[in-house]
Amino acid sequence: KEWMSDPAVIAAEFTDQICSGQGEKSLAELVGKHKPDQVLIAACLPYVYGKRRRELCQRIGTDPLLTEVVDISSMSDSEMIRCVVGMGIEKLRRMEDLPAETLPVKQKALIVGGGIAGMTAALGIADHGFEVELVEQGEKLGGNLLWLNSSIEGYSMQTLLEETLPKVEKHPLIHVHTQTRVVSSYGQAGDFITTIESKETGVQTIAHGVSILAVGGTEAIPTAYGYGKSSHIVTQKELEEKFRNKTIDPLKLSTVVMIQCVGSREEPRNYCSRVCCPTSLKHALYLKEQNPDIDIYVLYRDMMSCGFAETYYTQARKAGVIFIQYQAANKPEVEISGDEVRVIADEPIIGRKIEIAADLLVLAAGIVPNLPNSLSSAFGISSDQDGFFQEADSKWRPTDSMTEGIFACGLAHSPRSVSESVATAEAAAQRALRILTKNQLSAGSVTAKVHHSLCSLCERCIEACPYEARMIDPEEEKVVVNPARCQGCGSCATVCPNGASYIQGFSRQQMLAVVDAAFA
Repeated sequence: KEWMSDPAVIAAEFTDQICSGQGEKSLAELVGKHKPDQVLIAACLPYVYGKRRRELCQRIGTDPLLTEVVDISSMSDSEMIRCVVGMGIEKLRRMEDLPAETLPVKQKALIVGGGIAGMTAALGIADHGFEVELVEQGEKLGGNLLWLNSSIEGYSMQTLLEETLPKVEKHPLIHVHTQTRVVSSYGQAGDFITTIESKETGVQTIAHGVSILAVGGTEAIPTAYGYGKSSHIVTQKELEEKFRNKTIDPLKLSTVVMIQCVGSREEPRNYCSRVCCPTSLKHALYLKEQNPDIDIYVLYRDMMSCGFAETYYTQARKAGVIFIQYQAANKPEVEISGDEVRVIADEPIIGRKIEIAADLLVLAAGIVPNLPNSLSSAFGISSDQDGFFQEADSKWRPTDSMTEGIFACGLAHSPRSVSESVATAEAAAQRALRILTKNQLSAGSVTAKVHHSLCSLCERCIEACPYEARMIDPEEEKVVVNPARCQGCGSCATVCPNGASYIQGFSRQQMLAVVDAAFA
């Protein structure tokens, strides 16, 4: 009766289990009966309704932006329930009509990087009927597959490349640009304009709806353990290439030493590259297979054989590979005398130093990203502290950037194996298709606005916006908001000294009314 006495309330009804199918049906009947402009649901778990609100409102025929949910499930006190419901009423009472802008979608994708991740993403999008512009800085597609022989599981990388490359090059919807770099890119989800420069065709402009960065990564160059001072000291990548080119004969080797975590898990690369230990295990097992009499020593800090690669660690031990742990504060030492390479390390089990004369010293140097600052700046995305792609959310949006419509996959995203790179590429393609399959995108109604009469053009809001959704219009001399980029986070409103920036649906007057209702 108290709620019905409010002129803004035309009906107050009770129904059971509103989150169930029957409850939604009852709610739809009530909405059809009373035909309200706004709906307040006092029930439980608002965050559940938050995820389902659009679907629920479509069923009951109301605007999701004019539907509010408050939680009274844990309340037994009638005064508390009255207070919470009153707050919801006050919020809806001052809710503005928030028409959402719609923007046309350019149904084409731009993919930067022609390795296995970029090619997989391109096929994933093109096979759904959308054009793809595939930009590769090198002379040909393939990326790291051009030198990789096989995975630790024994799958041929050359077979994978031979199967994938013709599909990409012959696909009618994939346009390949080799020896091409990205100059600049601007726009928002569904409407990007990117300028590329090719050695063959010069400067081109591409209009597209989404961007996927698959620029890959490469092996770091060691600066320790005598690398570059002896032909008997190589990296794991160089050893793989020697196997492929058959420029090394395992039968002529008697002792091989492998040192892990070279320059990794310490400054300046405070991360594990994940593939180094499996690669060392793969090469150690291959050498043992070719020459069972060879002595192989793996000096490690921690063997990071991720996932099922742990079984290959067991196989290597059974094959006679000797693993010796070292501490970061007490690393192995390398002495070079002519063609001789000697490795000196502490053996923790016997408690003394050992000296190994190595025919070959192999260094596991880790991965560094191929994501230069110029490319990040061109697309308006962020890199993490290690230089890899900064995702929007590591759990829920791992391939998305903070800028809607820009995604990343493969080694540009983070250190990972080939199979994991393919998985992220498929995920990025699916995320991109969410946009490409639509003719129009809703810009969202909960976005930032500006009271221009209060704005002093201090530009604090522009600096605070993590989505680069704000800029100064030089002709109008005022701050404007790009509704397609704005995510309604409120950062601009918090830093504005004059109260000129605000979020639609969360105006100051509206929030003050809610607070007043809480203390009424």
